[in-house]
Amino acid sequence: MHPLIVIGFALMIACCVVSGFDIFRTIREGREPERRLRSFLLSAGLLVSGGVLVLIGLTQG
Repeated sequence: MHPLIVIGFALMIACCVVSGFDIFRTIREGREPERRLRSFLLSAGLLVSGGVLVLIGLTQG
């Protein structure tokens, strides 16, 4: 398996972890729109960058 594919999958898993922390923090502390938006943008960036790396790894494969 190409190393970029592995890194891409790791970033996608990191996206899930960031989203999970955001969910538990929201349940525990309540809604803070600025924090939730920042967490959403971070997880979205991880997901998109992971997808791009997987696609690059597949084309070079």
